[in-house]
Amino acid sequence: MRRLYRKNSTFASTMKKTVLLLWLLTAAVSMTAQGTDPHSIQLAGIALEGPIDSVMPHLKEAGFTEWGQSDDGEDYYFRGKYYGIRAKLLVSTDVQSRLITSAYVTVGPYGTESMLKKNTQYFLHKLQREHGDFQQRDGSWYYMDDYGSIKFSIVSNDGRSKDIRVLYYPGGPYYKDALCMGLHGNVQEVVTDNAVAEDQFLHFSQNGQVENPDMTDRQYDRYGYLRHARMTEKEGHSDVSYEYDANYRLMRRTLTNAEAGITYVNEYTWSDDDEIVSERQKVYDKQHECIMTISMQNNYVTRDDNGNWTTNSMTLTYWEKGQQSQQMTVLQKRTLAYWD
Repeated sequence: MRRLYRKNSTFASTMKKTVLLLWLLTAAVSMTAQGTDPHSIQLAGIALEGPIDSVMPHLKEAGFTEWGQSDDGEDYYFRGKYYGIRAKLLVSTDVQSRLITSAYVTVGPYGTESMLKKNTQYFLHKLQREHGDFQQRDGSWYYMDDYGSIKFSIVSNDGRSKDIRVLYYPGGPYYKDALCMGLHGNVQEVVTDNAVAEDQFLHFSQNGQVENPDMTDRQYDRYGYLRHARMTEKEGHSDVSYEYDANYRLMRRTLTNAEAGITYVNEYTWSDDDEIVSERQKVYDKQHECIMTISMQNNYVTRDDNGNWTTNSMTLTYWEKGQQSQQMTVLQKRTLAYWD
């Protein structure tokens, strides 16, 4: 939530009304983008995140056929084409949440070194073209980003033949509440001095959900972005919708409180590094007339090792109907803690 301080009594009164309604990113999501989620580790274009029931249709569309499950319901077995070559696929899940925890591709066996070498080069070329450079270490090749890791290795079968194996390990939080706030990594807690663009204290569960008891009826899509929720207010409840661009970055947030007759529209611009460059909020009354705007321009000064800002010099411009606009600079500092 945003807290702005002014000596002007009208300004303070208006801001007090908005405090409960700003920047709680656990709300309803209206997705405008289609296709796969770029904020995930992917197997041949299929996002390996979310419940197995939502991922399985995409695997089948790609030509994989399920042929069995483990007795405990943790592992699912598939056969299909991996970059055009016949392969076996093992997908493991968390038994309770049914979220995907890993995917293991096996191609082979290869009885000759020439064919093994040829397909090793072929798969590495495909993987590096899709994901980026792999680093070789201890006889295997590795790739890692904010959303997971891939290990490419060659395994001997009792000295008679060899398999090519590719292990996909989703490492980023499934729920994207923190990501929609411009945060990177598996953030656990954020404490902000002079909080303007967020609550002073934010806490996230290990799976990425922001903890807020006022948010109810949460409904996430298969990629972990919220579609629907309600927020308890002093005056009834609010409904919220979110719109994203083609890269699933938050572009617009609309909060409507029908009982209070107020609508808030927040618009965001992002950098190429997925940081929020600026934000503008407009407040409309029940006649749909704009009665207040708040514009915030960020200038990040320092960041931590995860790329999250720790010092921000924010330029803030405030306008309220019937008054002249006001501008000020707010120096913000924050500390962040992460889940292991």
